[in-house]
Amino acid sequence: MTDAATDDGAALGRGDVALVTGSTDGIGAETARNLAETGATVLVHGRDRAKGERLAASLSGDDHRFYAADFAEPAAIRDLADAVCADFDRLDALVNNAGTFQSERHLVDLPGSDAGVELTFAVNHLAPFLLTNLLADRLAATGERRASDAPERERDPARVVTVSSDLHRGTELDLDGVRGPDGPTGMDAYGHSKLANVLFTAELARRLPDGVVANCCHPGVSPTTGLTRDSSRFMGIAWKLYGVVGGALGRTDSAAESAETPTYLARSPAVAGVSGEYFDDREPVTPGDGATDRDAQRRLWRASAEWVAIGEEEEVGAERAQRA
Repeated sequence: MTDAATDDGAALGRGDVALVTGSTDGIGAETARNLAETGATVLVHGRDRAKGERLAASLSGDDHRFYAADFAEPAAIRDLADAVCADFDRLDALVNNAGTFQSERHLVDLPGSDAGVELTFAVNHLAPFLLTNLLADRLAATGERRASDAPERERDPARVVTVSSDLHRGTELDLDGVRGPDGPTGMDAYGHSKLANVLFTAELARRLPDGVVANCCHPGVSPTTGLTRDSSRFMGIAWKLYGVVGGALGRTDSAAESAETPTYLARSPAVAGVSGEYFDDREPVTPGDGATDRDAQRRLWRASAEWVAIGEEEEVGAERAQRA
């Protein structure tokens, strides 16, 4: 990979605002650093306030802030969206990076589901689904402002970037499997949640207005991140060991290298007119077969909207989706 921070020009700059979820460390922190270098105000998110405030204070430029929210709690996600909208009148980029890997099956209660939903799916997919819908109006309004600010920015839309993984390949959507005590765990559950990220992005791109684009990506393999912090001790040790061996063999990426594609999608003028695509190493590639199923994209969207109890007035682009 090449260094994303060396792109010629940037679609973000001073006065712009970017929210990067899960950015207290790892890929998210590196993405936050890259976006701050453009002069944009970066909103750092995570659960660890001390770590998040330290990162925000260390970023180049001014006015960066930290927001705490547990993505296993829909109410906390709503509070996050409300706080961002109260503090800023624009949002130029939303990078959905926060994620978790769970070795065992844990369930969370959701307002629109009579059965618990598996935690990995809730955090990795339902949380960015809800947050993106809640912030869509602010993104759309910002996209309109960006188009009117100057002629040269007519094709500089607001951006939604969702960090997925190539582990989605070979997986098919199973909405029954994410509810209740029985179903996939570990790597299977994680891969399924990453499939949901790609399906969500495709449907989102159809629903968003012209001033906003949405893409997703495989960031690479980076065992140096804190992804497995909530998994078993064995998985944590195995993941770190894989990082040591993989790094020596050149088969893994540093967090900085893994942040290059999310950074590229959030700030590069080269992808200003691209939406609904899956990227790997800053190039659009065809996702797994399970991610291109149009019916699966619709079914996932409907179930997600029901489970997080999103209101009709909050849901992105229902009329545009029906026409697509």
